[in-house]
Amino acid sequence: MAIQDTDDIEYEAPRQPGMAERWLRRIFVEDLKLKLLALGITLILWFAVTGQKRPTTKRLAGVQLSFVYSENLAISNDPPARVDITVTGSKDEIDALNPSNMLATIVVGENGTGNRVLHLTRDNVRVDQLAQAVHIDSFQPAVVSVRLEPRIDRQVDVSLKLEGKPPDGYEVRAATANPLKVRVRGPASIVNAILQVSTETISLEGKTSSFDLNQVAVDSPGDKVEVLDSSVQVHVEVTARDTQKTSTEMSVQSVARNRSNSRDRVRFLRIGWLPSPSKTPI
Repeated sequence: MAIQDTDDIEYEAPRQPGMAERWLRRIFVEDLKLKLLALGITLILWFAVTGQKRPTTKRLAGVQLSFVYSENLAISNDPPARVDITVTGSKDEIDALNPSNMLATIVVGENGTGNRVLHLTRDNVRVDQLAQAVHIDSFQPAVVSVRLEPRIDRQVDVSLKLEGKPPDGYEVRAATANPLKVRVRGPASIVNAILQVSTETISLEGKTSSFDLNQVAVDSPGDKVEVLDSSVQVHVEVTARDTQKTSTEMSVQSVARNRSNSRDRVRFLRIGWLPSPSKTPI
């Protein structure tokens, strides 16, 4: 049996991986679990970021609406004080908006008095605290009506608003304001209809002597009227009631009642003793 010499056997040495193979193996095979985890985190972040940048539309309810007009004019009707604004923008910018802190302003113009119909659009309404990338889609209501009148000043009487009464045996003899008239300002049709304005409440409870009050506030007769002289001085005269006068008044009233009752009795007696009409024989 022939024996093969070991020197004649050829051994094939393992091939060394090339540079490209080693690079691909390092990327896709080595630390595979860690790489898959990193890939998952990357995908989550990518979806989150792209979702934030996707345009979002939202309706901002109750944004305050302000009108700009000439100082010698005033609004006499009741246009809406707040509007709803529909906007579009990135989710981050939209979520950062707070309608209660926003102000929408529109210029009415200076073309004199009269009724105006204003169309609210993004071109003629300025909205503060609104990012440049946020787009205004619409306003609700989209149309408002405004009536402009001359703004005038006028003096009106002051009425004291007294509440309660002094204790028994005391009375209020007089109550006066200083000054007797104050100035008010507002739309002509409203101011001309005001006859007087009232002060804040002045309590008479427990008062047994005269007293003075300084800086008594004068209440505004309406939200469109401004009281230029916002306070007055008040003097209230409280005195003891005259008991002799009160007794005399009571006696006079009693006599008057007695006389009235006497006349009623006499009238009754006269009616009761009238002779019966004579009967004429047929």
